Amino acid sequence: MEIFGLLWNEIIMRPMVNSLAILYDVLFDNFGLSIIVFTLLIRFALIPLTIRQTKQMKAMSGLQPKIKALQEKYKGKSKDARSNLSRETMRLYKENGVSPIGCLGPFVIQMPIWFGLFRALFKAVPPTPEGMANLNGLLYSWNPARSSVPLSSDFLGMDLVGLVSSQTPPINILLPVLVGGTMWLTQKTTMTRPTDPRQQSTNQIMLWMLPIMFGFFTFQFPTGLAIYILFSNIAGFVIQYFVTGRQNPFKSAGSADQPVLAAVGSGTTGAETETSDREGTSDDADAPIHRKNRRRSNRSRSRDSRSKSRRSRNRRR
Repeated sequence: MEIFGLLWNEIIMRPMVNSLAILYDVLFDNFGLSIIVFTLLIRFALIPLTIRQTKQMKAMSGLQPKIKALQEKYKGKSKDARSNLSRETMRLYKENGVSPIGCLGPFVIQMPIWFGLFRALFKAVPPTPEGMANLNGLLYSWNPARSSVPLSSDFLGMDLVGLVSSQTPPINILLPVLVGGTMWLTQKTTMTRPTDPRQQSTNQIMLWMLPIMFGFFTFQFPTGLAIYILFSNIAGFVIQYFVTGRQNPFKSAGSADQPVLAAVGSGTTGAETETSDREGTSDDADAPIHRKNRRRSNRSRSRDSRSKSRRSRNRRR
């Protein structure tokens, strides 16, 4: 276990404390600004993963009709049916280059950052002399912020090391509401629109459950960590809007998805379905003309048959 503690300290904790201290020294000894800039740097560094996540989510959404067709094919509670469904689903993912884990990239990477920042805040602004000695041991020898120790944790009347619940009103209520609201908006913007009703229900539960949970948890977070999450959500929304292309979060999946399901069930492609739809529409529009042409053709054939019968009777006479 000592090796894990050493790796955590050298890979996560120490670089994070030094980064916050350097930003504090550069940004006019303002610890709040250093947290905000640190947040933006992390979010912009994750842009490639965010783009990959968006592509993976779009690909997953496009595979929903095929997955539903597989679920219908292997419907049943038997062990073999579940095994076949799992195997065919993974094969479908592999053939289309889709990884369900890839949809969680930025979120998974940010988890150690959240835990690390939780501890880094107390280590960067220690409340005790022992903590101050530990801070000197954490700072690199070349870090110019060593001359700025101790760091001040005051920002806009807030103590960034203190819990959100201990802040003065309305900050202690406003921060949790802003954290939950921005998380809901970010999820709503990036959420795909699956055709499976069960998946839609799960998405709706997650859409509301996570923001409400984080809103309540924020009361017991250090204020600096709440500011990090708040600006991380805002930056994520902006990146989604300008970099990866904003999804329309308020457009529900309606009947437009049904032809795709029918096409998958019948083995036809979307292009064939669209072509057949156009042909059907064209046939409906030209139906009166076709009926007139058929009537004319029937009349001409009847006239020809009558003339032939007359000729045959004349020959007999």
